[in-house]
Amino acid sequence: MIEEQNPWWISPELIRENEYYRKYQESKVKWNITLQASIEPYSLNFLFGPRQVGKTTALILLIKKLLDSGYNPKSIFYFACDKLADYKELDEVLEEYEKIRKREGIKSSVIILDEVTFPKEWYKTIKYRIDMGKFSNDVLILSGSLSMKAKGEIETFPGRRGKGKVLVMFPLPFSEYVKLFGINLPTGDLKFILENYTKYVGYLPKLKEILEYYLITGGFPNAIKDFFAKGKVSPSTEYDFISSIISDINKLRRSERFFKLTVRAIIEKTSSEYSFHTISRDYGVGTVKTAISYVNLMEKLYLMKVIDTIDVNTGLPIPRKQKKFYFIDPFIYHTFSSWTMTKPPDESKLVEAIIVSHLSRLYDVFYIKTNEEVDVIVNLSGEYWGIEVKYGRVRGGRSKVLGKVKKFMYVSKDELGDNVIPAPLFLAMLKVPIVVETEFS
Repeated sequence: MIEEQNPWWISPELIRENEYYRKYQESKVKWNITLQASIEPYSLNFLFGPRQVGKTTALILLIKKLLDSGYNPKSIFYFACDKLADYKELDEVLEEYEKIRKREGIKSSVIILDEVTFPKEWYKTIKYRIDMGKFSNDVLILSGSLSMKAKGEIETFPGRRGKGKVLVMFPLPFSEYVKLFGINLPTGDLKFILENYTKYVGYLPKLKEILEYYLITGGFPNAIKDFFAKGKVSPSTEYDFISSIISDINKLRRSERFFKLTVRAIIEKTSSEYSFHTISRDYGVGTVKTAISYVNLMEKLYLMKVIDTIDVNTGLPIPRKQKKFYFIDPFIYHTFSSWTMTKPPDESKLVEAIIVSHLSRLYDVFYIKTNEEVDVIVNLSGEYWGIEVKYGRVRGGRSKVLGKVKKFMYVSKDELGDNVIPAPLFLAMLKVPIVVETEFS
């Protein structure tokens, strides 16, 4: 079984036999996925992300990169753990590899354990081997089902990460999505956009068309491939996504009914401010405590983003106030809408959700609700910027100050003016990473 999963041990060229590598190479739609995992011993890296976002493909491409850079093929060990029952079987696999590398005289390895959370109590084996010094010259990269984060299992590794990183892989952002259509605009942060957007207004007609596609597929690889091949996202792609989420819910022994009702609340009230009490009372999600737990679960599954309001005078969040809840990608909205038989949000609300999601990969994100509402507030190196999403008429460009928020941008449907930027151009010029380094939380 070990040799089958590591065909490059025979010849580096045989990585082409790996199913994920083959599908990536054969796909008419592909993009570069770079995992900035630490490969300096000793490192314990974790890789998270939503279901079906492409984590396994990213790991296989990392192996190809290591092989191309001259690594001893047998020093790269990959194992998909989804067929293992428990930590004992995982230990047997690692022990077998230990024998192989001793026989080959390998002193340092890159050990990639994909879907490591499938074996029950998987962390017992990893912790034990770390504490025994068996990985002291190695690099470990562990990816898993989302329950790794939701169960708090990675918090059982304090002081054991070495030089390792915690990485989160997100769906493809719009600035990368447009490249699939042959458009390569310069990208940067909010300041860069504000200083340069007028130079690229000629791209607007095409960008508007591409944004309409993105509102259907989002940044999930299988949905994008479906759309390029068939002009729509196939029901099987949506079904696979829902099935994987239900699998996680069942593993975590949570209620599918409460999860589904919480999903419905978020879809129907996207871009509105409301409380956990509303989810509990109006949608039947048990008590307020229950509603909080299911929203927290969705955050840990990297399905959604919750943003707080802030005090405009101090710049500090006000956690006890009402909040805004957004799913992180249009594909999630459409798939969950079908699942819950709920009408998806309209275009303006979906665009607002995309903007919130994209900005949250770069900045701390909040909103303001005082005498007037500001959709998104970001903390840009201590400077607070307001972004208002206006799909109606923009009375824009006007200067205003709300406490610490002294700079404003207006994201419109198609209007253009001073500080008024059409959404397709704004999103195409916003440089957003696919993989983000984070910390335990």
